[in-house]
Amino acid sequence: MERKFKLALIVAFYLSKYDLKAAHDLGYKSRRQAFRGVGEKINVNQYTIKHMRDQFDTVLSHRAGYHQSPLPPSRAEVVEKYSFLSEMALFEIVKDILNFSMENHENIESYVKVLEEVEEKDNKNKKKAKVSTEYTTRGITGIKAEELFLTEFKEGKINGFSDGALIDTRQDGTGYDFKLPGDPDIYFEVKGLASEKGGLLFTDKEWAVAKEKQEEYILVFITNISEEPNIQIIRNPYMKLKPNKNIYTTITVNWAVDASQLKS
Repeated sequence: MERKFKLALIVAFYLSKYDLKAAHDLGYKSRRQAFRGVGEKINVNQYTIKHMRDQFDTVLSHRAGYHQSPLPPSRAEVVEKYSFLSEMALFEIVKDILNFSMENHENIESYVKVLEEVEEKDNKNKKKAKVSTEYTTRGITGIKAEELFLTEFKEGKINGFSDGALIDTRQDGTGYDFKLPGDPDIYFEVKGLASEKGGLLFTDKEWAVAKEKQEEYILVFITNISEEPNIQIIRNPYMKLKPNKNIYTTITVNWAVDASQLKS
């Protein structure tokens, strides 16, 4: 895949995730204007940008998108690498892409590199590439699973955990998705799988918190989300599950303040 299309995928993911707000924040009055403007800046046809955006809608819920089509591996990789960033961080990455200059050249190359690495692995071993697409990530099916969990919890259908007000911690980087205050507190991590078969992924932070919280850490594993969802409740997954360790290259955003700004 050409470099410009890799960059286009990142921008399209941003446009899908934050929809009209993303277009407005980039200075466009409408989605259509955003497709055209973005396409012109990175030399990609505006309809290609829209098509990419629509494909990412598969993992989101505010538009229908291409819900009947599987997410291609390259799109899934963008979700895997970029879905955990804050809106502000992703916005800054997209601005870098759309306002390319020699000053941000190194940043641009790093955005592309994490996508090139998986492409190289896929080209070397198609079997492994196929297997990798079977494993769920928060971005691909997790959002749907989380919303389903919330609905089921509010309706008292989560066995043994129907009382109390959940605290949503999905954007806080805590290592779990929801907290149920109590004595003791209960921590829910929700994972989803589109079909009945496959596996799940824990981030290093999630697995570390599962180890720390033990009996208070609850894995909610929802399979067959696309058809007839099946919810499994696994208390203390750290003791009951035996995962393999995988190491990935990912994008991490830090915010640096020059020392000159700290002088009084």
